Amino acid sequence: MSDAKSILLIDGHDKDREYYAHRLKASSPDYTILEAATGQAGLDLYKSHPIDCVILELHLPDKSGFEILIKLVQRSRRPVLPVVVLTVFTHEGLLEVARRNGALAILQKSTTDDDELERVVHKVMATIPRDGKKYVAATPSNPFLHM
Repeated sequence: MSDAKSILLIDGHDKDREYYAHRLKASSPDYTILEAATGQAGLDLYKSHPIDCVILELHLPDKSGFEILIKLVQRSRRPVLPVVVLTVFTHEGLLEVARRNGALAILQKSTTDDDELERVVHKVMATIPRDGKKYVAATPSNPFLHM
């Protein structure tokens, strides 16, 4: 079995999704990057492919990104699925809700460059061993939590 990892990028903003997918493919050519333009398409891809990390926009065209976050974390085949929220939302209360519902890292598009996203994705994926037996929980003091 291959050690290749898969990242699922769920973002209804086509230009953003394509940009970040391109950057992740360039920085991590061994990773498989799957893209979904809607929450439902993202859930469908998650159900049909082994996914090691999800990058999720909370503002989606068909569903609440919070609903998708909760479904992904609850359906995880591991103790935790690393979910990185990369969103246009800036309200700290909304971002805190995402953290409480299982996001390991929270990034705002307005203040996040592609290098930071790549760095955070690599770090959150490293917190969960391939055997899925141990993970680092998201807490306010967790260095992977960004607001």
